[in-house]
Amino acid sequence: MRNSRPMILLFPLVCFLSFIISMLCEANTLGVCNEKEKHALLRFKQALSDPANQLLSWSMDEDCCRWETVHCNNITGRVVELLLGNFMLDGEISPALLELEFLSYLDLSMNDFGGRTIPSFLGSMGSLRYLDLSSTGFGGVVPHRLGNLSTLRHLDLGYNSGLYVENLDWISHLSF
Repeated sequence: MRNSRPMILLFPLVCFLSFIISMLCEANTLGVCNEKEKHALLRFKQALSDPANQLLSWSMDEDCCRWETVHCNNITGRVVELLLGNFMLDGEISPALLELEFLSYLDLSMNDFGGRTIPSFLGSMGSLRYLDLSSTGFGGVVPHRLGNLSTLRHLDLGYNSGLYVENLDWISHLSF
């Protein structure tokens, strides 16, 4: 009987720790959407045309960490990923994205932005590690401000026939 007492005390502790670990591993369980970021995402959505209603889950009534295509940090509730590839979106890319301070992954690939230029403000999104703008219909000069993205590890601008660069010096600031 003496040896069973430590086991009895240890069992609830193991159960509690297992519960906490499972909660941390389950996406978006503990993190509650940051209200400032929620409003920024809704302004971003408002500037877009979404004919296929891919962003239908984005509403004031829902926690933005539970919206399809939005991934948040499980602890802080801050938006870290936007997965908007192949959504048939068009319209403007709103500078409201700048309010997503912890956004590290942005995929806008395979949408149609109708020859608009890549917004230069994207070069101010200092947390970005992944940026996919392939097959987006962007045109014009690739903004040299993208060179400010010192943490960027992946940049895809492929299949945008209207894009060109005037000067490649800015690329040397990136560290792939």
